[in-house]
Amino acid sequence: MKRVIRLSEKDNVAVVLCDLSEGEFLEEIGVTAREAVPYGHKIALADIRPGEKIYKYGEAVGNCTAEITKGGWVHVHNVESIRGLGR
Repeated sequence: MKRVIRLSEKDNVAVVLCDLSEGEFLEEIGVTAREAVPYGHKIALADIRPGEKIYKYGEAVGNCTAEITKGGWVHVHNVESIRGLGR
């Protein structure tokens, strides 16, 4: 059963298709969840630094606002959306 979606090699996040617990390993992407990640949310595929773009589905969808480590939960607490802001 597929547990994650990554559509582009450019993506630095993937969308999880189930609730993940801390420590779960996703074979499809070779990443271990550093914390719980809820269904439909994003998980970091690499370390992402503040100011770097978040890429999902091959498109920039946000700016990182706080350090995100590989396997970390990527959501509104560490990303500022750039969608719909005319950027």
